Amino acid sequence: MESRTQYILDAFADLRQRIAEHAPFNQSDLAEEEVDFLEKWDLLTQKIQANTHDYSFDAQEVLSRFIRCYANLVPLIKRELLWFVGGECLHFLGDEEITLYQQLEDRLYELDRQNKAYEISVEINNLRNKPDLQPQQLH
Repeated sequence: MESRTQYILDAFADLRQRIAEHAPFNQSDLAEEEVDFLEKWDLLTQKIQANTHDYSFDAQEVLSRFIRCYANLVPLIKRELLWFVGGECLHFLGDEEITLYQQLEDRLYELDRQNKAYEISVEINNLRNKPDLQPQQLH
C-alpha cells in the first residue's frame, strides 16, 4: 500500500479508536445516527484498505459529517488528515497549516523523485520543528 494511503488508513483507525472514548460513541446503546455514522466509517475503512478509486470522496464525506455533527470531538482529528483527504476538508485548515502541508507535499515529491523511503509522520514533525515556522502558527 502506498505510504499516503497507509497514513490515511492509520489516521482514520486512530481517530476511530479515540472517538470511542468520548460521548456519544462511548455509550453502550448508540443512537441510530451514530450507528449509521460508524457503519459508513467502517465501509470507508474497507475502501481505503482496498484502495478503491473513490475512497477519497467517501473520506471527505465522513470527515465533513464528523465535523458538522460532532464539533466537540474535532480536536481529536490529526490536522494532516484533512489535508490528505482534501476537497471540502481543506476549508477546515488555516492558512498556516495549508502552507505547512504544501511544504510537506514538496518534500514528499522530492523524496519520491529520489526513490527514498520516508515516514510521513516523521516528515511532518521535521517540518513543524523547522525554525522558520513559528510554533503558534501550527495549532
